[in-house]
Amino acid sequence: MIKDLEIDGYRLFRHFELEPITGVNLIVGNNNSGKSSLLEAVYLLTSSDARSSLTYILNERGEKIVSGSFSPQFNRVRSSVGYRVAQIFHDRVFKSGQKITMQTSSDEKTSLQIVLEKTTSPNGNSGEQLALFDMEGDLEDYIKSLTFKRVAQDANRSERLPLTEDGILPGRPYRGFVAHPEDRSRFLTTSYMGYDELAVLWDGITLTPKEDKVVEALQILEPNVERISFTSSQTSNSGILLKIKEEDEPVPLGSMGDGMRRILAVVASLVSVDAGVLLVDEIDTGLYFQTLQDMWRLVLETAFKQKAQVFATTHSWDCVRAFQQALNNFSDPEFGSLIRLEKFEDQIKAISYTADELDIAVNQGIEVR
Repeated sequence: MIKDLEIDGYRLFRHFELEPITGVNLIVGNNNSGKSSLLEAVYLLTSSDARSSLTYILNERGEKIVSGSFSPQFNRVRSSVGYRVAQIFHDRVFKSGQKITMQTSSDEKTSLQIVLEKTTSPNGNSGEQLALFDMEGDLEDYIKSLTFKRVAQDANRSERLPLTEDGILPGRPYRGFVAHPEDRSRFLTTSYMGYDELAVLWDGITLTPKEDKVVEALQILEPNVERISFTSSQTSNSGILLKIKEEDEPVPLGSMGDGMRRILAVVASLVSVDAGVLLVDEIDTGLYFQTLQDMWRLVLETAFKQKAQVFATTHSWDCVRAFQQALNNFSDPEFGSLIRLEKFEDQIKAISYTADELDIAVNQGIEVR
C-alpha cells in the first residue's frame, strides 16, 4: 500500500509531496489543480505495462494525432496514430534529458523514472529514424526514445519506447482499452468502460463471492436486481443483462441509466484488484446524491477486506459529505481521508483531512473542495 508519494516533473507537478496516504482517498480541488494528473501519476507508478498505461492516459486526454494517407494498393485512406509525449512533462518542452520521477518509500520502495533520450534509431542501431509527420530543424535536436526505468521490490526494469523524429509515440488506431486481468492497477476515467474490458473482468468475478458484491452495488440503484449476465454482443448497452425480481425477461443494462453502468465499472474494477490500486476520476459521475453514501460504504468495506487502495476525485459537495458520513459509520474511520489540492503560483500543495478533521469541516460548513 502506498503511504507516501513524491512526484517531480509530471504535468502540473514541478515538485509534489503527499503524506500520509490512507486506504481510500478522496481528492478534491479547483479546476487545473492536478487531481487527474495525480491519478495518472499513481497509475503509471503502479501499473505493470508502461506503454499501455501511457497510451491509455494520452488517449483519454485527447493528446493524440491521426495522420491519413491514400493507399493505391488498398484503394483507401490508411491512418497513422501517434501520441504527443511532450505533454506529460512539466514545462511541455521536448528536449533530450527531460525527466519525470515518481517514488514512494512505503513498504517496498517503488520508483519510476521517465526520460527522453537520444538514440540513433528506434532499435538503438544506426539507421533511418521513424517519421510519421513533416518536421523542420536539425535532426540531432530531436529525441529518439522515451525510456521507463522502474525499481520495485528490489528488481530493476527498463523499457524503451521508440519515438518519431518530432516526438510522437507511434500507436495503433484506438479501439478501447482492455487491461490485463491480472494487473493490480486500474484507472477509470469519466468515459464509460467498454464492453470488452468489463467482460474480461467478469470472467474472474462470475460464480465467486465477488459477484455478490457487484450485485449488492447495483442494488444501491435498483433494489430488485438479482443477477447480472454477459452475452456475446459487443456493446455495453445490449451485451450486459440484468435479472430483475418478478420480471420474466432480462433487462439490458443500458436501459437502466448511466449510474448503473458507472457503479458496475467501479465495483467490478475494485473487486478485481486484490491488494492493488483503483483510481477513479469523478467517481460520482451519473450517480444521484442520495445513493452516494451507500456507494462509499461499499467501497470502504470492499477495499478494507481486500487490502486494496482507492484514489478518487470529485467536484461535488454531496460526494464529499457522503464520504464523510460513510467514514463516520465505518469500523475504522482512519482507513479513509480527504486530500485537497491547492495551486500556489507554480506549485501544487496537498492538504490532508483525517476522518475527525473532515467531520468538523463538514459539520461547520467549511469549504474543503
